[in-house]
Amino acid sequence: MTRLKQFFALTALAVCALAATSATAQTKLRYAVGFPSGAAPEAARVYADAVKQLSNNSINVRVFDMSLLNLAEMSSGLKQGLADIGYVLTPYTPAEFPHLNMASELSMLLALEDDPDGRSGMAFGGAMAEFVFTACPECNGDFARENQVFTGAGGSSPYMLLCTKPMQSADDLKGARLRAGGAAWARWARKVEAQPVSMPGNEIFEAMKQNVVECTIQSAPELSGLNLSEVTTSITPNLPGGAFSGASTNINRDVWRKLSEEQRRSLLKAGALMNAEVTYRYFDYAKRDVEAAVAKGVQLQPADAALLAISRAAIEADIPNLAATYAKQHNVQRGDALIEAMRPLLVKWTKLVEPVDSAQTLADLYWNEVYSKVDVSQHGLQ
Repeated sequence: MTRLKQFFALTALAVCALAATSATAQTKLRYAVGFPSGAAPEAARVYADAVKQLSNNSINVRVFDMSLLNLAEMSSGLKQGLADIGYVLTPYTPAEFPHLNMASELSMLLALEDDPDGRSGMAFGGAMAEFVFTACPECNGDFARENQVFTGAGGSSPYMLLCTKPMQSADDLKGARLRAGGAAWARWARKVEAQPVSMPGNEIFEAMKQNVVECTIQSAPELSGLNLSEVTTSITPNLPGGAFSGASTNINRDVWRKLSEEQRRSLLKAGALMNAEVTYRYFDYAKRDVEAAVAKGVQLQPADAALLAISRAAIEADIPNLAATYAKQHNVQRGDALIEAMRPLLVKWTKLVEPVDSAQTLADLYWNEVYSKVDVSQHGLQ
């Protein structure tokens, strides 16, 4: 009888220990960001803290700035499971993500609008997230083929020319080598008779330093984020415009499928915060970094009226051909329909972000308008 009591007592202790272990067990996820410093890794740490809190400590995210994957390696590394979460810049792999990249190029429409406060990135991040979650099954299919699940997008501040010499006139740009991080900017460069050059963001500093390129088409916060203030001598702030949107919190599909619905929802809510944080930091840091560069002696030299007119004409001529371009180059079948779905979202979000005055306000807007409506029992599981 004594042995039987001992057996039950030991069994009870084992069950309690197992339950305690299960209750405290964490899912540990590696988040590769790919930027050495600046808005993206800073926002990623806010994201990691939010995931821990929102998941009731059931998920722990460890952020890797550049030590795990760089930007060029990000998509393939996430696909292979070298990271669990990744900051995927889809233009780096145009063949894999043609539908999202096509929609991203509509950011050039923002260059035709008056945006004195530089809020276009906030609008673009919201519009892009709503587009992918609600109107672009092809986008999600592209991600699934790369073993990834989309959980949000942010938007950069407006793109400008960061250069090693002045670029104010059409003559200045003629023949100039410009690093272009997306197809729309590459086509724009050709239209203004410059030469687009493709390279990963992590290589721009050396390319400018070694005079491989005269300019990079970039958002201002990369003056600090990629240390470009050390090689930039002239900024053309009003060309070419547009914004960059990255899939900043893509999750490995195998990892996503193993999570509970509550955990997926917590990652989505943290994703809304992450994308608001990175977008608002780009908005905030754009002013800060331009002012700091000017204080160091960098020249702020806007394009003249004639060059601005050439630029606007190039953008206006390019947009109507976008669907045909992607049909020819990437076999995109519903290009016109997808573009028609995206365009009104840009208008909608341009109005929605007008009163935004903080990252938290933007996060609440993203969550309430889009992210909270995603069905976590279905998204990423088909």
